[in-house]
Amino acid sequence: MQTRIFLLFAGLSLFAACGDSGKEGMITTDLGNRYSYVTTNDDGQLANAGDYIYFHAQLKTEGDSVVIDTREGGGDQPVIQALSDSIVNENTGPVEDIVRKLRVGERAIIRTNISEYPPQAKPQGMENDSILLYDIEVTEVVNQEEFNTRQEALRAEAMAKAEEIRAREPQVMEFTDQVYQDYKSGTLESELQTTPSGVKYIIHEEGSGKEAEAGRGVVVQYIGRLTSNGEVFDQSFERGQGIPFPLGTGRVIPGWDEGIDLLQEGDRATLIIPAEMGYGAQGTPDGSIPPNSELMFYVELEQVQ
Repeated sequence: MQTRIFLLFAGLSLFAACGDSGKEGMITTDLGNRYSYVTTNDDGQLANAGDYIYFHAQLKTEGDSVVIDTREGGGDQPVIQALSDSIVNENTGPVEDIVRKLRVGERAIIRTNISEYPPQAKPQGMENDSILLYDIEVTEVVNQEEFNTRQEALRAEAMAKAEEIRAREPQVMEFTDQVYQDYKSGTLESELQTTPSGVKYIIHEEGSGKEAEAGRGVVVQYIGRLTSNGEVFDQSFERGQGIPFPLGTGRVIPGWDEGIDLLQEGDRATLIIPAEMGYGAQGTPDGSIPPNSELMFYVELEQVQ
């Protein structure tokens, strides 16, 4: 796993206003960023320039609807490096500007004006909104040495996990070979289910984790084959790392958005995707998937964030 440097739309412009001193009322930074404290902790550690600040964040609408919540999202906790006053400038994002001013245990609401941003630049679900709120709580501050130690541990963990995944490749490939043969011979017909759009699927093994749903980040291990001849055109096992993407946002082919949405964390399944839900009449530019190809994907839903 790789710790995320969580910038949270760092380039957003802010509502300019006058602020109160201390920790009461609406406070305005030198850059014009506005925030107010929800909880204070004068005994909490304050980051020095260069320290790393771990925090949780909710991205909320002005009506208090939660768009993103890192406590619920899974994965690594967001972390950001505290900037020095000499580095902070008009290009510094509101979270970068304000998080460094919070002590461990303190929570604040950052209010941003996004009315001038085009819909595609706004968070999903907020295309028509003008105000965005960050609910930020600092949980820990560590120095550069401790942060480096943690990063090394994460890298070692990621390498070990990648080796485990690569070691499974022969076994999984053999399994998917058999699934392909069964599909071509027609022996899977009684087990396959079909969605209204024509995606066929079979769940080989059920997990017990969170259900996938549109807007959530997922990580998927996969092997993709052409049903015309069984040729493998892509897979993740040899790389030792699944593909991460936000579900239901068009980042992957429609058949994946629909098929993965049927699963829950830990499920192992096969999806049979018709050409119109895959790469259509064009195929792929490199020719690995010819035009009008039906596709078979063995998938493992590794993580739902």
